[in-house]
Amino acid sequence: MAANVTRRDALSLGLAGVAAACGLSLAACGSSSSSSPSDSADSSEKSSYKVAMVISGPKNDGGWGQGHYESLKRAIENHPKWEMLEPKENTASADAASAAQSYVDQDVDLIIAAGNEFVSAWGDVVAEAAESNPNVHFLMTNTDPSTDLADYETLDKVETVQVNLKQTGALAGVVAGLMSNTGQIGFIGGMRLPTTLTKYAAYLAAAQKVNPKIEGHYNFDAGFTDASFGTNITDQWIASNNVDVMWGDASAVDNGARQALEEAGVDTHFDIAQPIDSVGPDNPSVITSTVTDWMFGQAMDQIESGSFGSGAVIEANMDNGGVYLGSYSDKVSQEVQDKVKEYSEQIKADSFLTDDEVDAVKNTL
Repeated sequence: MAANVTRRDALSLGLAGVAAACGLSLAACGSSSSSSPSDSADSSEKSSYKVAMVISGPKNDGGWGQGHYESLKRAIENHPKWEMLEPKENTASADAASAAQSYVDQDVDLIIAAGNEFVSAWGDVVAEAAESNPNVHFLMTNTDPSTDLADYETLDKVETVQVNLKQTGALAGVVAGLMSNTGQIGFIGGMRLPTTLTKYAAYLAAAQKVNPKIEGHYNFDAGFTDASFGTNITDQWIASNNVDVMWGDASAVDNGARQALEEAGVDTHFDIAQPIDSVGPDNPSVITSTVTDWMFGQAMDQIESGSFGSGAVIEANMDNGGVYLGSYSDKVSQEVQDKVKEYSEQIKADSFLTDDEVDAVKNTL
């Protein structure tokens, strides 16, 4: 297996574009709301708050950026004290620190990094803000504090969000296993990231659990921006392997895969989208979506109560609504939907797939 690469590493190699929908492994990581002793008591007494976000791509990219943006909009709707400032879109790594500092200078209560590619650039900003702007808090998604934040001087006003990738992959897998008529399913990843490998392993293991005849096809070198790559590889798999269901972790490349599925026939070739609900006339091959909510509302609640910080991890999972399947297209029969619901309850209870079953697939990659 290739050496582990973080999403930040991937983007520093020039593959920024529209970032992949990926998270870090959740081994031994759970939701936490531990108090930070340095949190100001004034946090719970404020009448209004501001939140802002920095994104590497556009906020309406149909994938990574839009997933974060829509999650934040949902959180704002349920938190009347909060105002969302306009996100800083298409932010290059070289501009990440100044983007964060501009929000610190405005005393924004919560500054969100949409992905761990900004983490290294924000270290000094976080340290300085802890002294000069103590009511400013930082939240980084797809970030493991034990590794990504190991060099930070302080985590008093920092938390991270991680996604339960086993659940996300398993949800896509049961849909793929039930919907495939050929027994051949595909997956495209932007890079060989640990998170991408976990997603694919859970996807294939779950599909094979509901249909032992399933075979998986994958590519982990697609990048994140070239839609034509997705079209070409999917065309190849359809022609040579009769692949009829796809799921992806490569942002714009996934759009190309959908084009190939549409050309092959949307009544027989299907796509499972992520990380937003993409079912609709604009995406006729999409039969459902694995949706991620980044749990920004939980972070807002913690700031209001004065309990935010200490490098705590917020986990997005099926229990708290951070991971779920979106709407279905009319191509998914009620019988299949009922079976997916049954399997989903098992996935939520962690009784459907074992870690060993996921690892057994991952060890072959």
